[in-house]
Amino acid sequence: MSLLHLCRTDPLVALIYDLFSANMVRVPDSRIRPLSVIVHRAGQSSFRGSLLPLLSEARALGVRPATSELTDIAGRRSRRVTLDLGLHILRGFLKGLGLPSAELASKLGDAAYLSFAFPSVRRVAYDIGALGWALAGRSIDRQNPAAAILFGRSRYELLLIDSILTSSQISVVFSKEQGQRLNIDTSALSNTFASVGGQVNSSDDSEVELTLTSPQDLTFAFTCVRLFFDLEGHITAMPPDNRLRTLGDGAESATQVRYSPDRVLLSNQPGLLSWDL
Repeated sequence: MSLLHLCRTDPLVALIYDLFSANMVRVPDSRIRPLSVIVHRAGQSSFRGSLLPLLSEARALGVRPATSELTDIAGRRSRRVTLDLGLHILRGFLKGLGLPSAELASKLGDAAYLSFAFPSVRRVAYDIGALGWALAGRSIDRQNPAAAILFGRSRYELLLIDSILTSSQISVVFSKEQGQRLNIDTSALSNTFASVGGQVNSSDDSEVELTLTSPQDLTFAFTCVRLFFDLEGHITAMPPDNRLRTLGDGAESATQVRYSPDRVLLSNQPGLLSWDL
């Protein structure tokens, strides 16, 4: 896992990180779903897929998530960042859309800044009480080789994704200093992203907005809770724990897990996570 740090005062980041206690990913991905598992140890986290194959009984949990529209996030712009950093972030989004980004910079004319927004956002979330009820009496299968890292001498913590934030669109706004005319070949930009319904709009001479659309909702942020279990694998708790501020040992670091307190944040400051999915 790697982390690209973001500014905590950014209005979009603050909503996602502080209000929803959600972790953002650098490459939006439809494979990141509720009931997916993350394992964590010593400041490093890995995405491990679905929880069900790790349980001793493979029957479904019998609960369903609720889906809601998040109008307070939809359309809210991030703060402007410099072109170099903005392109670094944008390449992650383009990878999630399955698009190459090698020639992107050549299409941006004299743009100096980028900002981002998600025109529509949905939250798919499990009720924590219902999820706890569904996991009561269940256990992790110690015989599953994929679960071995949860029981070894240097045990990994088991984190369960309980909600995701998804969007099928991302909006990118290119700009210069306020009041300066921006020169971008909008036709070339639109043609480059025509395969994902790229729409280019310009409200004035200083900004150009590019909206990209995916055929499916992509997860760009998620929340997770920690599952505790005994040596036999029986799941015993899924707490908030107001006393527990970090997971793992070692000095405080930007990649150390902390509680919010009832959700687990994979860093103690906002950032974009990268995994080998």
